[in-house]
Amino acid sequence: MRPRVDEDDVPYGYCSECGESCQGILIDFGIGPYELWGSKQVNQDWRWVSPCCEAEILEYKPETEE
Repeated sequence: MRPRVDEDDVPYGYCSECGESCQGILIDFGIGPYELWGSKQVNQDWRWVSPCCEAEILEYKPETEE
């Protein structure tokens, strides 16, 4: 289940891959359902990423290499 998020908690910044300004989106990077010693579990790993490249969101615009 997706975690509940307030609008004030959504990060704004720059994509670490392409450098575009963006508003973060939540994506689950967990492995999903699994079973360990007969116990059924669900692994969830929710992270804020950029919508364009699904990369880390930076506070400042990344410097471009020439």
